[in-house]
Amino acid sequence: MQPLKSKVAPLAWPRKSGLGNHRILIYTAHADKYVRVTIPWRRRDLHPETIGMRMLHTPAGSQIQNGMGCAEIRNIRIESITRFEGVIVFEAPETGIYELYYMPHTLSGPGYCPNTDYMRPDEMTPDADWLACAEKAAVQTASAIFYESRTEFDSFYPMEQPMTHHEAKAFLDNDAPFAIVTESRLHPLRMQYEMPAVWLERSKEHCCILRDTVCKNEHYTFQLAVCAKEPLQNIHVDFYDANGYPLSKEKCICFNLTGRDIDGNPVVFQRNAAANEVLPLWCGVAMEHFSSQTTEIQLTAKVYAENTDYTAEASILLSVNDTLLPANGDDDLWRLSRLFWLNSDIGISDDVIAPYFPIENAQDDLSLEITGKRITVSALGLPAQIESYYNDEGQINPSAEPVQLLDSPIALQVKKTGGAFAIQETDEQERIIKGTNCTQIRSAAVQNDVEIESIVEYEADGHIDTHIRVTALEDGEYSFTLQIPMKSSAAQHMMGMCYEGGRVPAWWEYDWDERLFGSLVWFGGVRGGLQIKLMQETEHWGSIKPLPKMWYNNGLGKMTVRSQPYKGLVLFEGTTGKMQLKAGQTEMLHFHMMVTPLHPINTDRHWKEHIYHIGPWVGNGVPNIELAKSLGATMINLHQGGPLNENINYPFFVAPRLKEQVDKAHELGMRYKVYYTVRELSNYATEFWALRALREEIFAQDPNSVAIADTFASEENRFQANTSAKKAGGAWLREHLVEGYVPAWHEELETGEMDCAIATCGVSRWHNYYLCGLNWLIRNVGIDGLYLDGIGYDRRIMKRLRRVLNASGKKCDIDIHSGNEHCEIQYGYEAPANKYLEHFAYADALWLGECYMYEDVSPDYYLVESSGLPFGLMGEMLHGGGNPWRGMVYGMTARLGWEANVISREIWELWDSFDIANARMLGYWHEECPVTVEDDQLRATCYINQKGEILVVIASWYPQDRKFLIRVNAQQLGLSGEYEFYAPAIRNVQEEAVFNPHDLIPIEKNKGWFFMIRPVQK
Repeated sequence: MQPLKSKVAPLAWPRKSGLGNHRILIYTAHADKYVRVTIPWRRRDLHPETIGMRMLHTPAGSQIQNGMGCAEIRNIRIESITRFEGVIVFEAPETGIYELYYMPHTLSGPGYCPNTDYMRPDEMTPDADWLACAEKAAVQTASAIFYESRTEFDSFYPMEQPMTHHEAKAFLDNDAPFAIVTESRLHPLRMQYEMPAVWLERSKEHCCILRDTVCKNEHYTFQLAVCAKEPLQNIHVDFYDANGYPLSKEKCICFNLTGRDIDGNPVVFQRNAAANEVLPLWCGVAMEHFSSQTTEIQLTAKVYAENTDYTAEASILLSVNDTLLPANGDDDLWRLSRLFWLNSDIGISDDVIAPYFPIENAQDDLSLEITGKRITVSALGLPAQIESYYNDEGQINPSAEPVQLLDSPIALQVKKTGGAFAIQETDEQERIIKGTNCTQIRSAAVQNDVEIESIVEYEADGHIDTHIRVTALEDGEYSFTLQIPMKSSAAQHMMGMCYEGGRVPAWWEYDWDERLFGSLVWFGGVRGGLQIKLMQETEHWGSIKPLPKMWYNNGLGKMTVRSQPYKGLVLFEGTTGKMQLKAGQTEMLHFHMMVTPLHPINTDRHWKEHIYHIGPWVGNGVPNIELAKSLGATMINLHQGGPLNENINYPFFVAPRLKEQVDKAHELGMRYKVYYTVRELSNYATEFWALRALREEIFAQDPNSVAIADTFASEENRFQANTSAKKAGGAWLREHLVEGYVPAWHEELETGEMDCAIATCGVSRWHNYYLCGLNWLIRNVGIDGLYLDGIGYDRRIMKRLRRVLNASGKKCDIDIHSGNEHCEIQYGYEAPANKYLEHFAYADALWLGECYMYEDVSPDYYLVESSGLPFGLMGEMLHGGGNPWRGMVYGMTARLGWEANVISREIWELWDSFDIANARMLGYWHEECPVTVEDDQLRATCYINQKGEILVVIASWYPQDRKFLIRVNAQQLGLSGEYEFYAPAIRNVQEEAVFNPHDLIPIEKNKGWFFMIRPVQK
């Protein structure tokens, strides 16, 4: 029987028709109750016998509707079915064409991660009498004409139509343990355990030869398919020129096997292949490293594995034309030249990153000057004292009396059978200066039969990375405790260890729990603070799993906080609990610290940057730039979804359209940021199949989980999504990936098709690509920064990202958004301001977010978890539009566009008319705040501009309406004579009013006042 031809439907039938994405067109010359057709298909799905079928046709005199027949044939019987042949009997009321839809399905569950439910054979509904006679009835014969996919993207042809077992055996008919097949970049290998039948059209001699044409400076890519007949261990590829000389990795590289990690270090991957596996090795040729006079290049690739003596060879014959491509071909997605980005070291440097200052190392007293902080180092390399020179306005004042954070040096206490001691002296200490951004201190000591080696890295942003290696010198019972004693005058607030942001409690304890993100805690205030994060033995971002071996210690470890006001002390302890160590046994204690504020607050940016940010469901999903401008916005944020950013984390298809909008914003004097991150990746990404060939390196593999971009979906939707994970997400994923992936965010595209993303791994070479992609967007589209909705990488990537933005030569911002992860246990009970603090170091703006209940939380919560002020940032409100009075106590307002009827424009107008960008902000926490209130459930912040005008914002946390007395330090404000409180009319906020400052001021529950202090108007 002749194989079926493959086509794409001339008009795609509706995706939501329930018919699926694939059909066989059948022709019958007979109108009969029983017609049999034998279909010589090559099916990608593994169990076709579990899926039912539907059939349509178009009766004479009728028209095809929406690309499909208009009448359904119910009488269908599946006589037999395999992956390579189906025998179907159906009723044909007329001669002509019939459409057999052989993978019909429906979608259910949440739209962002749907269930795909395929029709079962027992759900087919033939007439009972017809079915009873079908087996013995005389039948006519029909012909299968061709296979047709709904869209080209849905098609299985050519690379997902498998060889039969016998064809594959004949194709590999020799004694070699594996074979090599060359393949063009235009046809990425897709099936992991089967070879495509299209290879049968090539002679065996030509299977290992690839001929192609390349441009003179192109980054050319191609595939070497390893077809394993038996298990292969540690596969290698070496490249040679026409004379047999080996080629360097600068000229030829296999991306599967070698590259650079996210720190820029060379990395070699061990790739194995199981028996019958087909492993695509994606390779690259950097043409700029060959002679410019070259017109022909002949390469030989030799492939071998460590557990065999066999070596397979393939020839790559390239004809070189004279074309010079922009950016080595990176602008043309189809070339897959961007695979070279996987090994990029863009943004890696030891130089300090603006806005930070180079670290100043003082040798005489072992101190470090770090962007407004002075840290004195102890013998173990840990801070003995941390002094902050920041004032209550978030600015550095080197002449002011610093805030001292520590009551005594940070110490490591060791308990051993027979006693306890702290490591206070070391035998040796070495200071290594790594550029202007980092100073490393190495210390070593032997004390009481314990050998200690510590490496402490201090960075210019206040981050302190500590590794302490402990070695027992004799058998015994040990425990290790990190002790951080802080002055209670400095450590006034706390968030972390599953404690919501607020005043430091008298006592708090956290026991390790893999459901919770409780491994970190911050203490401090606006002038200074310290975060502690107990870590796994190696760097690990995004999840507490696995729990740190030493700190967890099988449930014996814990973290405690004790406030001792009579001593002026807040003591943090992270302890391992007791453990048995053998003589010579070595373990690692790893933890991070972060000293805050991170950097001075850029108040000018905050007051002048008015962000317009709509959801993709608003209008046509494209931000209206003219409207935004008319409402006072200066910055557009483009969210994920909508026609300008519809393929999640892959904005390159729409780059020309996006550039038009960015250019329009620039013409109107506005800037434009976009959503672009990692965590999940669109299945439309051009590099999708090449990345999947890297196996577990890039894409997550857990088949029983789901990664959802909307972490604040309802519990019911999350349950449905996780149920969907077991059904593997959207139909495209199920049909083309089949197995070994984690479904993630799904989004309907402008065309009505579905973008089906899958989850990526926490940290990988995909982040190198991501940073190059950002650089490309800045330079080719003109974007002015990023909007990060959650973050899928650690501070190492964040530093590189900031360098890429800074290197653009223009002002580029990072805008961080997250919802409140403390609202439910499934989110880990952690404050985003704590979780993402290491990222805040390189951010410009905050938008924290969903589930922040602005009407219900305390002033301390606003300050610590929402405002950003203790960390050198300022924020905006989201949930319910925020509270304009409480928000402005901390300099916050709502972001325009996201929710209807939010109060943003009105506050912006007030800012601009008052010239708040050139004003001092004296919050209630400021020792010089000239306005005070009589009740701790009332808060006041005073703004004083360069003209001496005074704006006071009052907000109430009192549970009911009440009148309050507002006290003003008239002398401090330079007020002479009588003055009054003038409340200007602000739309949707307050009516115009004038108050006598000596009277009680009426304030409504959950509201307040914006008023000017001015001389009494005669």
